Amino acid sequence: MKKYFVFGDVHSFYDELMEALNKANFDINNPNHIVISLGDLCDRGPKSKEVLTFINSLPEDRKICVIGNHELLMEDMIK
Repeated sequence: MKKYFVFGDVHSFYDELMEALNKANFDINNPNHIVISLGDLCDRGPKSKEVLTFINSLPEDRKICVIGNHELLMEDMIK
């Protein structure tokens, strides 16, 4: 049975994200554990790279990422 872990507005606070996932018993090695990000993974906090590395380390079929306004701002800045 699939189990979904939904979060939003991480804003680069990697340690807090990992703590919350650990409390919810998320197992990175469990193929039935799926993360859903509701946007705003980066900006404001100190660990953007770590947040993005974690999200990108998950297989495509184990994550759903919705674009938030901070991702759109980053995209505009890159352009």
